[in-house]
Amino acid sequence: MNDEASAAKPQHGGVAFRVAGELYFLPASIAMKVSPIPEMARVPGGPHALRGVALFEGNMIPVVDALDVLDVLEEPSGEVREPTGAMLVCAVVGESVGLVGIDVVATGRFEAGEVVGEVNVGGETARTFDVAAAIAKVREGRWAV
Repeated sequence: MNDEASAAKPQHGGVAFRVAGELYFLPASIAMKVSPIPEMARVPGGPHALRGVALFEGNMIPVVDALDVLDVLEEPSGEVREPTGAMLVCAVVGESVGLVGIDVVATGRFEAGEVVGEVNVGGETARTFDVAAAIAKVREGRWAV
C-alpha cells in the first residue's frame, strides 16, 4: 500500500481495552470517560454481571463486569470478585453504564480495520465491544423492573 492510500484510511476516535487478553474498542460517541473504579453498592438479587451501582458525577449508574458479559468466566462460584483497574463509563441508547474488568490499552484516534467495526491498535486488530448487550444482560431476570 502506498503512503497516499494509507493516509486516506479513515480513523475512529475512542478507547481500546483488553478483556481476558482480547482487544476491544469503543468509539468516543459511546465511551464517555475512563475513571478509577468508584465504591459500589451491591444489588441484592441482581445478575452476576451486575457488580452494583455507583455514584458517578452525581448520577447513580449500574456497573457491569465485562468478563461476565462476555461469558469469559467459568461457572460463577458465588464469590464476589473485586474488579481492578479502571472503569469505562459508556452511554448508549440514552443510558449510562460503568464497565469494569477491563485493562485500558490506549485512547485516541485509531486507523479503521479491514472489517467494519474494527480498528488497528499498535499492529493488533480490536473489535467493537457490544455495550448494548451488556445492558441487556443485566436487565434480565426477576429483579429487573
